[in-house]
Amino acid sequence: MENIKKEIYSRPEIRRAINPLWSAWILAAIGVLCGFLFISVENQSAAVSSSLVGGIIVGVCSLVLVLCYYLFGDSRRPYHKVLHTTLEPTYAYYAAPLQAQITDVLLSHDERALDSIKRTPKPELVLVRYSDKSERIYYSQLLRMVDDKHMEPLTDIIINDLTTKEDK
Repeated sequence: MENIKKEIYSRPEIRRAINPLWSAWILAAIGVLCGFLFISVENQSAAVSSSLVGGIIVGVCSLVLVLCYYLFGDSRRPYHKVLHTTLEPTYAYYAAPLQAQITDVLLSHDERALDSIKRTPKPELVLVRYSDKSERIYYSQLLRMVDDKHMEPLTDIIINDLTTKEDK
């Protein structure tokens, strides 16, 4: 499934979107603001000094949390530049004998026919689709389960852009 992500990111209309961890940003801003407020107090007593240290610690910890989220978290989603929206993945499982039918439906861009194909709980074939929330565009790829951890692509990425059909 990483293969489809790499191919989607290589398309010119897609870029990586990083969704920030807003609570950490807010917490970092509060910590930095508290630090600046306590520095500006002329008579720094022991309570103010400990508050200053606490504010700085909260700010630094929050910034470290945000950096860890950016570097190691699942904060990256494909972002469609033209539609100004992120693309979310969905997965559908089908039986192996339906491979030709699913491929034909994907190539014909018939979303209703795809919805009518019976799904199975056992993943022999996996249809990975990235689409926006309003389902105006789909990036699809059909994969076959080789073993529990590996999948082999059966199709290239198939793009179904419903925005161009609505304009006609």
